[in-house]
Formats: sequence, C-alpha cells, structure tokens
Amino acid sequence: MGTGGSFPVATWRGSVTPAGPARSGQRFSWRFNWRGLLWTAALVLAAVAVPVVIMPLGDAGTTAAQASSCGKAVGPFTVHGTKVLAKNGSVFISYGMTVSGLQEGNWTQLIPLDLAKIAATANDWCANTVRIQVNQDLLLGPNGTSFNPEYMAAIESEVSLAESYHLVVVLNDETNFSPPSVRKYQNDPTPGTEIFWKDLTRVYGNDPQVIFDLFNEPRTSVPTMPDATLWRLWLDGGTFEGVYYPFGMARLADYVRNTVGASNLFWIEGPRYSLSFAGMLRYHALLHTSNIVYSIHHAQGQHDVKDWNANFGYLVTDGIAPVVNGEFTNYEPPPNPKVHVMPQYCWTNAPTAVPQYLQYLASLGIGLSAYQLVPGWLIKSNQHLDEPTAINPKTWSCVPSHEPQPYQSAGALIMAYFEQHNG
Repeated sequence: MGTGGSFPVATWRGSVTPAGPARSGQRFSWRFNWRGLLWTAALVLAAVAVPVVIMPLGDAGTTAAQASSCGKAVGPFTVHGTKVLAKNGSVFISYGMTVSGLQEGNWTQLIPLDLAKIAATANDWCANTVRIQVNQDLLLGPNGTSFNPEYMAAIESEVSLAESYHLVVVLNDETNFSPPSVRKYQNDPTPGTEIFWKDLTRVYGNDPQVIFDLFNEPRTSVPTMPDATLWRLWLDGGTFEGVYYPFGMARLADYVRNTVGASNLFWIEGPRYSLSFAGMLRYHALLHTSNIVYSIHHAQGQHDVKDWNANFGYLVTDGIAPVVNGEFTNYEPPPNPKVHVMPQYCWTNAPTAVPQYLQYLASLGIGLSAYQLVPGWLIKSNQHLDEPTAINPKTWSCVPSHEPQPYQSAGALIMAYFEQHNG
C-alpha cells in the first residue's frame, strides 16, 4: 500500500484538518494515507480501550476522476411556505447521503469508514448534505441517565469533518438498533429523547450548518390500526403494546425549539416508519413549531405519481409545508430467500419507476437523502466508494435467489441525479 496523498484527520473536539474541499471547477479526489487513517481512528478513540479494525477503503494507487464542482449551501436555513431558504436567500434543496456507522454497537470500528464515506459524499457523489445517524442509547444509555463522552467525541469528529467539506449536516436520533427488550420502549419519543436533544443542542443548537432530524421512523403502529389512532399516537403519545409514551412528535418539536432553544431547521418523520403523510391534515396532526420540513422514508404504495402525491407530494402542491425524502434506497434483495427485505426497498418496476421518481422530486423541489454507501445498495465495494451499482432493466428482480444478476441498485441513477441538479 502506498502512502501518497492525505486523509482528513478527526480530532476530539471538532477541530479537523481535512484534505480540503475541491478547488473551483473541480471535484476533489484523494488517495488514502493509511498512517493518517490509523491516526484518525486513534485520535477519535483515544479514551476507548477497544481494538480498532481498519477496513480497507481504497486502492492507494488509484484516484477517482476529476469532475465539475458541486453546489454547497450555507445556513441558517429557514422555511418560507413550501421552500427552505439558505442564508443568502437562495432555495436550499438537500442532495445527500446517510452515514450510519455510529448507530451500530461496534461503532468504534466503523469510524474510519464513516469518515471516508463523508469525504466521498462531498467529493465523489456531488452532494451538499450528509445525514449522520446517532444512537440515542449509545450516548445516554437505555434510560437516558448516563453520558458517554467518547461517543460524543465521535459525533463531533464526524460533524466537524463534514463541515470542513462545507456539507450541511443532519443529525438523526436513532433508536432502531437497541436490543429488542429496550427497543420496545422506544417506538416513539421518550424522556430520554428530550435529554438527547438537550445535550445535542448545547453543542449544535446554534450551528447554522446543522439540521436536527428529531426521531428516526416513529413506529407506534400496526398495519390494522385505525388512522385516527395512528396519528394520535404519533402526535401526542399514548399507550401502544402495553407501553405508555407520555408525549409525541408535537411536544418533542416544541421542547427542542422552545425549551432548550435550538434554532436549527427540523426534519420531522411521520408515523409507521414515515412511509406516508396521508391523513395528516384530516386528523389535524400538522405540527405548529417553526422551521419544519416533513421527511418521508421509503414511500409506500404503487410507486407512481398518484401515490407519491397522496403520500407526501400534496404537502408541497397544496402549499402546506416543505418535504424531503430523508431516506431512499432501491436495491435487489440478496440472493437468499431467508433474508427479509422490506417491499419499499425493492420496486419491481424500478428500471422505469426510479427515474420517474427522481424527476418527480425535482419537479416539486423535494430533496433526497440516499441510503446508504453499502455494498449492494449504492456501491459495489468499500474499496471504491465512488463506484455506484446500477440497474439492468433486463435482469432486475425483487425475488431473492431468482436474480439473474444480483446486487443491482439505483446507485448510478442517484449519482447522476446529484450531478445534474447540484453540479
């Protein structure tokens, strides 16, 4: 392995000396410095007595091709009707990537790869935003009564690196990866969620480049639940599967904005894993906290304009609020019939529907956060974060073990979309 080039270096309290953003007219690429990579991990994990596994991230003898410079946005960001405006008054549309290493139990081992993904998001994918998923329990413990300074340092290192590349940073509160016994009590916001945002607001509540994604995929629901109950639980809390949730998204948003004083733009995810906002107006569930963008995930339905309008597009076309697709992915399931893949993750009509979907988002000015730089989803391998996977219309299949050409995904379509609209 070579030692040429440099790797962005993360530090304890947010001071980062990166390789630097691209010069005007270029999309920067760099070679990995393995000594720098080890130093990066050591600095971030200095107080953590665990082994660090450095995953192979790239070939030191190759660099990605130069490309045109890509747009960046500068906050603070404010909502005006159905649009989000940046500091200079221009419309801000998020083109981004989710980075999820910090949500995992082995987060200490995944930091180097996270840092590489953040750099690739800026330099190779022509994005202006990175969404960093943060595990509430890893920071505060399952009851929200402890605090892990090493984990907080890791959050700060990733945010600092992203900001050094002039990316907008979305911090997402994630509870899906807790043990099942804990997860049952975190299907909706809890008092621990309030403590989480109180702590994050102390650091980022006045950072104009940071957006708060308040709660990942609220899930106090079952498929047979009446819509009136679904929206009541999401909005105000209540009892679900024997667990009492003292409040919902309305109080959480109000608390973070008005009690702890966060000035950030908020992304708000809907009920039932944020698959749809249909019914929000009918059941009087629109939030009244300022500077809110509604974030759809993996929209359900038939994957056509009619269902997209019904699930979230109406919020824009009817002049109600801005929308972002906070998580989008489209990939074939692994060639293993025992692996369960959510239907929203693989569209049977993806070769035609995904380009139509991207065109639909662009027509309404709706941003997109792709999920995520993982082999088989958006990329071919961790060694080449700039090489997307593609969809072959002749061999695309959503049936595990029946894919003539497995490991296809919308990666190349996403990369081209970002370059077209943010290049």
